[in-house]
Amino acid sequence: MSYEIINSIPQFNFQINRILTYGNLACCREEVISHVAQVKTFEEWHTAWQKIAAKSEQERHYLHAAYYYRMAEFFLKSDMPEKNIAYKKCVENFYKAFDFELHLKYEKHRVPFMGKALHCLKFSPPNAIGTVLVCGGYDSFIEEFVLQVSEFVKQRYEIILFEGPGQGKSLQENLYFSYDFEKAASAVLDYFGIRRCAMVGISWGGYFALRSAAYDKRITAAAAYDVMDNGLEVMTNIFPEPIRSAIRLSHKYHWQGVLNKLVSIIRKKSILADWAISQGLHITGTKTPYEFFQSISFHNLALTTELLTQDILLLAGAEDHYIPRNQFYRLKSSIHNAKSLTCRLFTKAEGGEQHCQIGNHQLAINAISDWLACYFVQ
Repeated sequence: MSYEIINSIPQFNFQINRILTYGNLACCREEVISHVAQVKTFEEWHTAWQKIAAKSEQERHYLHAAYYYRMAEFFLKSDMPEKNIAYKKCVENFYKAFDFELHLKYEKHRVPFMGKALHCLKFSPPNAIGTVLVCGGYDSFIEEFVLQVSEFVKQRYEIILFEGPGQGKSLQENLYFSYDFEKAASAVLDYFGIRRCAMVGISWGGYFALRSAAYDKRITAAAAYDVMDNGLEVMTNIFPEPIRSAIRLSHKYHWQGVLNKLVSIIRKKSILADWAISQGLHITGTKTPYEFFQSISFHNLALTTELLTQDILLLAGAEDHYIPRNQFYRLKSSIHNAKSLTCRLFTKAEGGEQHCQIGNHQLAINAISDWLACYFVQ
């Protein structure tokens, strides 16, 4: 398996590969390519995925429908009614797939948190050999990761998937994306009475897993799948130079008016930039671009890595277009007190060069499995 060039727009192409990487379970490859290879606009994107989602749902291919609705929802703005409709359809079809196609055994839980609740899924295989806490990233929801973690369940790990602030149902309850993710992780550990576990963070969740491990020592091993140590760097990396440097400089010197004006101009010229900023404002609950970048800037491990005393796994793709590769090397060189530090940079030759090894995600799953096996036999 490897990452494919199917659509000429990089952001579209990556999302298409996100589905294709799971193979026939998640999609009909020919159907996907025939409908989305040539789309050029958000409207065309939404229409194409919505069409094949409805078709799959009617044919009772629930897992296909779930992933297709996820794609239909992905690039819609939060103020569009269609976004919430697609989200609900997506989640509804995921559970139909879990029950009637995959025949999974799981428990749903709502963990009390800040007067509201965190949505959790617990998978408990017979004679479990250990507990693994799993979270997603920037604007994810847990149902889309079940296929990935189901492999860990087969290996007899108890898996607890949960959504923190800014993700899935938490966002629906106005719990906004926040840097101090350890509070959510600790609430989950308290709820289930867990005294020792590993934690795996997917995408931006790589930051969340390491941050949580730094402040809650019940997490005795943490895997960043993939690394992420500086949110401001990531969210400005999407812009070309010299815009990128101008935004970073404006943020550094608190030039709020300059930053907001600059982003306003960019949003008018690029629908992708407009969507990215709109989505960022939505999940962080902020009102202006400056407030958004200020919020995201707190997602930073610079002062946290010295607190990591556990077994740590760092994964990265050599050509990740979301996370700058220097973050892998920076984290690798700044973690000094870990019980053990395992680092893996996946290359194009092995098909794992993309973000979260999309194109050949099994590489990462295998690496995490090997690492967990070593950790749990200690």
